Amino acid sequence: MSPAELNLSLNERIAQLEKKAEKIKSQIFNQSQDEYTLQKLADNCCLLGGTDEILLSQYERNMEAFKRFDSNVYEHYLNFTPKRFFVDIFDGFPNVYDSELDTHLYSYPPYLMAMAQVNAYQEHPQSTSAIFDANKENPGNFIHSIYLNKILDVLNNRMKQTDKLNISSKLRKNLSSMMIFGVGAGHHIELLMSQHDVTHLYVIEPDLDIFYSSLFTMDWAGILQKIESKGFFLHLSLGEQKDEFFDDLLNKSYQYGRYDIAKTYGYVHYNTPAITELLKQHKQRFYETVQGWGFFDDSVMSIGHMLTSLQNKVPLLKKKKLQKNELAEYPVFIIGNGPSLDNLVETLKKHKDHAILISCGSALSALYQYGITPDIHCEQERTFPVVEKLSYYCPKSELDKMAFIGPTTIHPEIFNEFNSNLMAIKGQEPSAALLMETALGKELFDVHKYINPTVANTVLSIVNGLGFKNIYFAGVDLAHKLDGNHHSTKSLYYNQDGDDLDLYGYKSLSTIPVEGNFGGEFTTEPFFNASKQGLERLIKDSEELYCYNLSDGAKIKGCQPLKAEALEITLPKLLDKQLQISELFTKASYVDDGTLALELIELLDFDGYEQLCHLMINTIQEKFANTEQCLHFLKRQTQILYDSDTCRYDHFYFLLKGSVMHMQAMLVRVLYEAFDEKVAMDDFNEAVSYYKSFLLHSIEYYRENAIEPHYCGSEWFKPLTKFES
Repeated sequence: MSPAELNLSLNERIAQLEKKAEKIKSQIFNQSQDEYTLQKLADNCCLLGGTDEILLSQYERNMEAFKRFDSNVYEHYLNFTPKRFFVDIFDGFPNVYDSELDTHLYSYPPYLMAMAQVNAYQEHPQSTSAIFDANKENPGNFIHSIYLNKILDVLNNRMKQTDKLNISSKLRKNLSSMMIFGVGAGHHIELLMSQHDVTHLYVIEPDLDIFYSSLFTMDWAGILQKIESKGFFLHLSLGEQKDEFFDDLLNKSYQYGRYDIAKTYGYVHYNTPAITELLKQHKQRFYETVQGWGFFDDSVMSIGHMLTSLQNKVPLLKKKKLQKNELAEYPVFIIGNGPSLDNLVETLKKHKDHAILISCGSALSALYQYGITPDIHCEQERTFPVVEKLSYYCPKSELDKMAFIGPTTIHPEIFNEFNSNLMAIKGQEPSAALLMETALGKELFDVHKYINPTVANTVLSIVNGLGFKNIYFAGVDLAHKLDGNHHSTKSLYYNQDGDDLDLYGYKSLSTIPVEGNFGGEFTTEPFFNASKQGLERLIKDSEELYCYNLSDGAKIKGCQPLKAEALEITLPKLLDKQLQISELFTKASYVDDGTLALELIELLDFDGYEQLCHLMINTIQEKFANTEQCLHFLKRQTQILYDSDTCRYDHFYFLLKGSVMHMQAMLVRVLYEAFDEKVAMDDFNEAVSYYKSFLLHSIEYYRENAIEPHYCGSEWFKPLTKFES
């Protein structure tokens, strides 16, 4: 503060503050008629002007509140010394001073700037939304698609009406989720939280100095009190972050019901290089919040397929510690169908007698064209077309030379195509939860949590479970060069002349730039990017794995780039690989004599599932009258599924989780994308009736399909040539 300010009498200072307060009130009166906001202005003079004493008092109240609400924040800032940004009183108002640039963060009074920014945002809010395409054809006759389509119709019809009337939606009072980038003096957070009820508030501030300043300038204590009293959630993301930012966001959203984040309002208070990078990451990775949820029919399928395979005596992989793999030191080539496979064919031929070759899905079609027979083949899709595909990859006589590995969810008929088989428990599935509810399941088996989304993930998870240590990726590109091929030109995606049959349709997919394994610019799409991340997580969690990447595709963290010409294998030649692999599978697996399958069928508990569904249905009101009731209902649905007292078995949770989240996410959009609450209530009540119908229908569907494999055809194969048996 200047000497002149210090010499002012107390009465003069009060008079100045009152004069400023009256001026601000007159400026904002025409912008907002919110009486609560005006009262807030009157009650909190520290927002209008400040002294060292007022700022220190605010800091002490905030720290005391964080001590109780979030001790990590309290302990970090208890003896904190800022390095660059400092709280400062500038022109009579609390501000943030940047000592490096010798300037203040706000060029005008921060509260006025926040007021103007918040008012503009409320008129034209920005948000990200989960988008699901309607599956109108629905060849599998999935009840998930039947009822989700009806909810989507409600949403889409209203969107058409809104577009026709050229109506823009203002920010509603009740919000499910909001992300605020940049804290600054924090007045925008105070204004938003005083005028809106936000169930999940995410506050992101990469600079620890700036957040420290906010402890002096804003009323965190009041915000924390409101959040606590209303049962809301505050998620603070502080300090420099990279991938951790979005990983943390995913973890938190998973804990509280990911449907909440399916409609997220984003508020950017200011831009810094760090915030810009986080915004970019959020945009690129938002799809992950709604990816891999699964759906009800798929989940029922996973149980029916595992039970059928167990009854058919398909060997089930045991825990790694219960095995001894005599081939553990031999290299395993995981062969994908990426475009770089074409340049690795000679490498595979050179080393095939000294290693184990495993083909991933459609890579088998390319390997057959190149005259290479893998030792093991792998697939992972659960619908029947996964069996039909094999006859388009190669003749049956070739399949007879291979062993097969896949997850427990895969269609059971695929095991009939091979002489030696092994399946592993796929995590995050009701079939895995069901198996782990038995004493034998806990004793003998591991759940493989990184086994999807692509076949490469499945292979790495299973070979790791078998105890193999040295892994080489070949053609596992997971990305392609700009304007380059998306798969091997010898695979079924191209004809004999090398023309693209457009079976992949990658041009319609959103693209993500990724770093190349050997450098260069590559692009991928969400599905393959998720595969890359899954491989990276498994490698990070598995200390005994040594992974090398020969592929000219996306860089995989934890996997050493290796040029094909630098590869050397000095181990002896494997003389009878098929016999050795068959013996390995036998020693590493459990074959059911019928006892386990019967126990699992009893645990399906159809009556218990029906009771759970009716409990969820009973929370649906005859007619929802306001947004608050709707949000309470959605939250209660999640609580019922999460609570072991109401959801008796884990496999019940996994059965319903995916479809419930899909429908909840769209119900949230129905709620928030209406231009007024009356329209929102009309649409929500219609949409929730379809959700209720889904729950009722699922009771019958579960009884009729949980013990049987699922069958449906596909038009995907029309452009292809089938090999005759």
